[in-house]
Amino acid sequence: MYKQYINGELVQGAGVRVKVLDPADNSVIEELDTASEEQCLAALEAAQAAFKDWAATPIGERAQWLDKFINAIMAEKETIAELLAAETGKPYKTAMEDLYGFEDYARYFVHEGARMEGTTVYTPSKAYGELYHAVERRPLGVVVAHIAWNYPIAMAALKIGPAMVAGDPIILKPASDTPLATLYLGEIAAKIGMPKGVLNLVSGPSNVVAKTLNTSKIPSMITLIGSSDTGRRAMHEASTSSIKRFSMELGGNAPVIVMPDADIDFAVKHCIAFKCDNAGQICTNYNRIYVHASVYEEYLAKLEEGLKEVRCGSKHDEGYIMGPMITRAARDRILELIEEARSKGAALVCGGTIPEGLEAGNFVTPALLRDVTEDMRVSREEIFGPIIAVRKFTDLDSVLEKANDTDLGLASYFFGHDARDIAKAFETLQTGDVYINGGGGGAHTPHIGMKQSGIGCDQSRWSLEEYFQLKRVSMIP
Repeated sequence: MYKQYINGELVQGAGVRVKVLDPADNSVIEELDTASEEQCLAALEAAQAAFKDWAATPIGERAQWLDKFINAIMAEKETIAELLAAETGKPYKTAMEDLYGFEDYARYFVHEGARMEGTTVYTPSKAYGELYHAVERRPLGVVVAHIAWNYPIAMAALKIGPAMVAGDPIILKPASDTPLATLYLGEIAAKIGMPKGVLNLVSGPSNVVAKTLNTSKIPSMITLIGSSDTGRRAMHEASTSSIKRFSMELGGNAPVIVMPDADIDFAVKHCIAFKCDNAGQICTNYNRIYVHASVYEEYLAKLEEGLKEVRCGSKHDEGYIMGPMITRAARDRILELIEEARSKGAALVCGGTIPEGLEAGNFVTPALLRDVTEDMRVSREEIFGPIIAVRKFTDLDSVLEKANDTDLGLASYFFGHDARDIAKAFETLQTGDVYINGGGGGAHTPHIGMKQSGIGCDQSRWSLEEYFQLKRVSMIP
């Protein structure tokens, strides 16, 4: 049923056949024929052939094609949301939010593309009119994009949107665990008659599909959302054949600081919502939670009480539902992290068990750990699951130092209302995104990784700029 989308055509995969599983019960949703190496090369060649005409297409017309694509996708949002709920295990409501995320992000680039302007530059040693410089933006070239499994459709918009508007044909590879909803976008592209080669969708094992795409000389840019290890591997593969541009949003180890003057009820509610959303499988999710000693017991007690409202489930289950981990291995790793923390002195307040009746799936109840220390794996590794790992502190300077003691720097969180503390936290925390008192983001704000958490950014005009090449003209009249 599900096919690869190459050069404007839906084609049966000629690579290995894989089973796509429902994480809620590990039943087989689809046996998918993935793309072969030859088909990946065909997608690259199609994108390369499309570049000349697509780059010459007026930016307003490129934006119209993107807008048409968005409208066609949203017209089938219920179908896509059902696919997402099945292959990711997430509740249908959360899957639908993924679709609305696609619309928000992609629509932003439809409008922002028309606002990408050039500039003039003066020569200080010359009088006006003696020498003119103009700097403009031009399409960069073919883009290869790899997206993660947790929000595949919204993430697709973060790559397809800027590439299409900028004039860059794109080859998009979905995650191996969740290829179906993304491949369905190819069916929609075919229905609307998307120009050939502008968008290509190929799925399959990384050692075939990703490696073939990355090592080719054709791409001008490799962009990726995934783990830091995956990012390093992609950069290594890509650098073997040619010089390329990279834009990568990678793993995180987010610190959370809760001050004595924080709104504890709000901070607790925000924590539960975030850690249970997508079963905590979000790169910006809370990892190391530092709570001031004066409010530590209150924070823990309210967390324990609030977690009683959460139950495991998927798809159309009713109530405050948290879905499963994406794979059995991911679930087992969460259980290992909990046991390792307990063996080193942390106390399991609640959760961290396999819920009765859901043993066939990859479920684990949200776990609350207290008295966590910095030498535990839950502090050193990205948790990427529903573990709430809490420890106390008394001195802000000391906890800021601990917060920065990681190679990763994607997101950090601060709850408190003293302006001096907020300013110190913002200036000191070594993360691309700093969220104060639950402040959010959106399509117009850059999502940035520092240190080993990435290069460049997603979202915003700063992301769109990465998909253009600067070009200068200098002229004596």
